[in-house]
Amino acid sequence: MRTICLLVCVFGLAMTAWSQNLMLSQEESEDEIAVVGYFCKNDTMTYRQTHNKYKIQGNDTTVSESYEEEFMIVVTDSTSDGYKMKYIPLSFTLHDADTVTRLMTNAMSQLMQSVVCEFTTDELGLLKSITNWREIRDQLKKGVKATCDTLYATIPDMDSIMPRKSLENILLLHFSTEEGIRNSYEELENLFGLHGSTFDLGDKEVDTEEQGYPQHISARIGYTTIEDEEDDFDGDYAISTLSTTTIPVEDVMDLGFGALSMILKIAKPNGAEVIVKEYYGFFLNGWPKEYYFEKAFDLGFGQNIETRYIEWISRNWNIFIREDEPTQNKDI
Repeated sequence: MRTICLLVCVFGLAMTAWSQNLMLSQEESEDEIAVVGYFCKNDTMTYRQTHNKYKIQGNDTTVSESYEEEFMIVVTDSTSDGYKMKYIPLSFTLHDADTVTRLMTNAMSQLMQSVVCEFTTDELGLLKSITNWREIRDQLKKGVKATCDTLYATIPDMDSIMPRKSLENILLLHFSTEEGIRNSYEELENLFGLHGSTFDLGDKEVDTEEQGYPQHISARIGYTTIEDEEDDFDGDYAISTLSTTTIPVEDVMDLGFGALSMILKIAKPNGAEVIVKEYYGFFLNGWPKEYYFEKAFDLGFGQNIETRYIEWISRNWNIFIREDEPTQNKDI
């Protein structure tokens, strides 16, 4: 599920999946891939998502959060303007977490297992809006109170860390708009955030400072090989990116690591690095096949790492796929 603690402690230094790939999108050419969804009413896809956060220092690895969930995407209508879909949660298992995260995540996940998210895409499959966000907002408001009840009753010193009213206000503010609710369904952006974009085939290299720090982005766009004749198709494709953002030592203090600046100067004199890997796999009809995300914050003497993997586990399509000319596979 979506861990509320991230709202308070996560740092957003790496570019989003959308902005990274949008930069690599090129004008139309003869050798390109367009991410377009050819969905049909009553199409169904079931996915499994695993999420992990851990720290590596020397030979020691400490897991701070690990969970697994399954959900279903159903196309409820197909029109000339786009698609109507439902996100249906199926299961959620929290494997490992600190006490605060466990309490908050379990409380919210139990509530959200009964909530169906209704959303729309445009005619190309790009995520547009969450249509029942107000209903979800009201459910989450109830969940915020119940979660805080559990949290502050279980941890006596919690109020000294953050007053209950302050935490409630932060959470309620986040869930008060459609944008906030949409951010809570990060997997929908991962699955349907690239639809409508066109990418040139092959390898790309981009250097930029758009985020305020030097950043190098490399990408590979191409067709994937058939590994399983029952599951894979000629014409399936993928987009993978790797970005490295360098944060100067003098700026690390602004990120809350001031006490480590002297050590950083020795371990990584060029600055800390945020390394982001992403992989988007699609079936040739545009249905998302898999998504992988890995972010590592490297201070030279240790790394904070977050991974997210979404894989399809079952499908039910009414009409298979568009009739195109045979596509020559290209390894990626």
